[in-house]
Amino acid sequence: MKAAHTSREGGGLFVTGTDTGIGKTFIACAIARNWRAMGLTVAPRKPVESGCPERDGQLLPEDAALLAAAAGLTPDRVNEVNRYRLAEPLAPDLAARLAGHPLYLADLIAACSRPQGAWRITEGAGGLYSPLCEDGLNADLAQALGDPVLLVAEDRLGTLSGCLLALEALDRRGLTLAGIVLNRRRTEAHPAMDNRLTLARHSGRPVWSVAEGTPPAELDQILSAPSSSMVSPPEPGSAGSNP
Repeated sequence: MKAAHTSREGGGLFVTGTDTGIGKTFIACAIARNWRAMGLTVAPRKPVESGCPERDGQLLPEDAALLAAAAGLTPDRVNEVNRYRLAEPLAPDLAARLAGHPLYLADLIAACSRPQGAWRITEGAGGLYSPLCEDGLNADLAQALGDPVLLVAEDRLGTLSGCLLALEALDRRGLTLAGIVLNRRRTEAHPAMDNRLTLARHSGRPVWSVAEGTPPAELDQILSAPSSSMVSPPEPGSAGSNP
C-alpha cells in the first residue's frame, strides 16, 4: 500500500467508506476545520448528493452545506461544493436516472476541479465500490482525481472484512492510502476488540479510532495530528495512530 506524500502547495484527499451512513461527512468536516486552522485554503467537494430535502422549492444538499461551513465558505458558495443534487434517497446513479438526468464520470470530475494552491477534500457517496454514475464507482472517481484516500469505517465487530476488502481494492487500483478512521466505537464494545491495531498491521498505514458521540471540538483535536500529516510528512519517529 502506497503512502501519501504531500506538500503545502495544494493537494487533496478523497474521503470514502466501507458503507453508507458511517460518518464520512463528520470526519471530512473535522479535517477541513483543521486545515483551515493551519492557514490552508480548503476546497471541499461533494460532487453529487442524493436524498436532498426540499426547502423553499430548492433541493438542499445537507452534507455539502456542512462541508462548506467547515471550510469557512459562506452559504451562497455551497454550489462550489455540490453541483448535482438529487431528491431520491438512493445511490446517485439511480437517483439521477430517475430524475431524468443521468450522470457520467466526466461530469463528476469536472465538478471536483480544484483552485490552484487549494486543498481539496472530496467526499464520495456510499462505499468505495458503490455506483456513483452511469459509468463509474466511487473508486473510479478517486482514481481519476488521483488524491490520497482516507477510508472511514464503523468501529464494530465485523468491520475488518469490509476494511480489508477496501484496502485490497485500493492496492489493485494503485491508489494511495492516507489512513483509516474507525468511527463510532461504542462504549459497550468488547475491551479486547482492537480493530485499530489489526488494520494498522495489515495496511502499514495510520489508523485512528473515534468514540461514539465524540463532540466536534474533541474530534478536531483527535484528528489534528492526522490532518497535519496529510499536508506534510510526519516527523521521524512520530506516532502514526492514536491509542
